[in-house]
Amino acid sequence: MAKKTCPQCQRRVSERAAYCRGCGYAFPEKASPWSAGPALGAGFPLVMMGVMTMIIAGSTSVLIAIVAGAMFLVGLLLFFHPR
Repeated sequence: MAKKTCPQCQRRVSERAAYCRGCGYAFPEKASPWSAGPALGAGFPLVMMGVMTMIIAGSTSVLIAIVAGAMFLVGLLLFFHPR
Protein backbone atom coordinates (compact mmCIF):
# COMPACT_ATOMS: atom_id res chain seq x y z
CA MET A 1 0.00 0.00 0.00
CA ALA A 2 1.29 3.46 -0.87
CA LYS A 3 2.16 5.75 2.03
CA LYS A 4 2.62 9.48 2.47
CA THR A 5 4.27 11.50 5.23
CA CYS A 6 2.36 13.91 7.45
CA PRO A 7 3.96 17.38 7.24
CA GLN A 8 3.29 18.12 10.93
CA CYS A 9 4.32 14.98 12.82
CA GLN A 10 6.27 13.12 10.08
CA ARG A 11 4.18 9.98 10.63
CA ARG A 12 3.64 7.65 7.65
CA VAL A 13 -0.04 7.25 6.77
CA SER A 14 -2.00 5.67 3.94
CA GLU A 15 -2.06 7.51 0.62
CA ARG A 16 -5.88 7.53 0.80
CA ALA A 17 -6.02 9.04 4.32
CA ALA A 18 -7.87 12.33 4.73
CA TYR A 19 -6.45 12.94 8.23
CA CYS A 20 -3.30 11.95 10.07
CA ARG A 21 -4.00 9.50 12.90
CA GLY A 22 -1.16 10.90 14.98
CA CYS A 23 -1.88 14.63 15.03
CA GLY A 24 -5.17 15.08 13.15
CA TYR A 25 -3.66 17.07 10.26
CA ALA A 26 -6.16 17.32 7.36
CA PHE A 27 -4.50 16.67 4.03
CA PRO A 28 -5.61 19.42 1.60
CA GLU A 29 -6.20 17.09 -1.35
CA LYS A 30 -8.70 15.06 0.72
CA ALA A 31 -10.25 17.89 2.76
CA SER A 32 -13.18 18.68 0.43
CA PRO A 33 -16.45 16.79 1.02
CA TRP A 34 -17.26 17.19 -2.70
CA SER A 35 -15.88 14.78 -5.23
CA ALA A 36 -14.05 16.10 -8.26
CA GLY A 37 -15.75 16.18 -11.65
CA PRO A 38 -19.11 17.27 -13.03
CA ALA A 39 -22.19 16.91 -10.88
CA LEU A 40 -24.10 14.34 -12.88
CA GLY A 41 -25.90 13.05 -9.78
CA ALA A 42 -29.02 15.22 -9.57
CA GLY A 43 -28.31 18.27 -11.72
CA PHE A 44 -28.15 16.70 -15.17
CA PRO A 45 -31.41 14.69 -14.90
CA LEU A 46 -33.27 17.77 -13.61
CA VAL A 47 -32.02 19.87 -16.52
CA MET A 48 -33.06 17.19 -18.99
CA MET A 49 -36.49 16.73 -17.39
CA GLY A 50 -37.07 20.49 -17.42
CA VAL A 51 -36.11 20.79 -21.09
CA MET A 52 -38.19 17.77 -22.12
CA THR A 53 -41.20 19.07 -20.17
CA MET A 54 -40.90 22.44 -21.91
CA ILE A 55 -40.69 20.77 -25.32
CA ILE A 56 -43.55 18.31 -24.77
CA ALA A 57 -45.93 20.66 -22.94
CA GLY A 58 -45.25 23.65 -25.17
CA SER A 59 -47.36 26.57 -24.09
CA THR A 60 -50.45 24.67 -22.98
CA SER A 61 -50.30 25.71 -19.34
CA VAL A 62 -48.54 28.47 -17.45
CA LEU A 63 -48.22 26.24 -14.37
CA ILE A 64 -46.44 23.50 -16.34
CA ALA A 65 -44.09 26.09 -17.85
CA ILE A 66 -43.25 27.45 -14.38
CA VAL A 67 -42.59 23.96 -12.99
CA ALA A 68 -40.43 23.04 -16.02
CA GLY A 69 -38.48 26.28 -15.69
CA ALA A 70 -37.94 25.68 -11.98
CA MET A 71 -36.67 22.14 -12.67
CA PHE A 72 -34.31 23.52 -15.31
CA LEU A 73 -32.91 26.24 -13.02
CA VAL A 74 -32.47 23.95 -10.00
CA GLY A 75 -30.79 21.39 -12.24
CA LEU A 76 -28.37 24.03 -13.54
CA LEU A 77 -27.55 25.14 -10.00
CA LEU A 78 -26.84 21.57 -8.93
CA PHE A 79 -24.89 20.76 -12.09
CA PHE A 80 -22.60 23.80 -11.82
CA HIS A 81 -22.26 23.71 -8.01
CA PRO A 82 -18.74 24.89 -7.08
CA ARG A 83 -16.86 22.08 -5.42
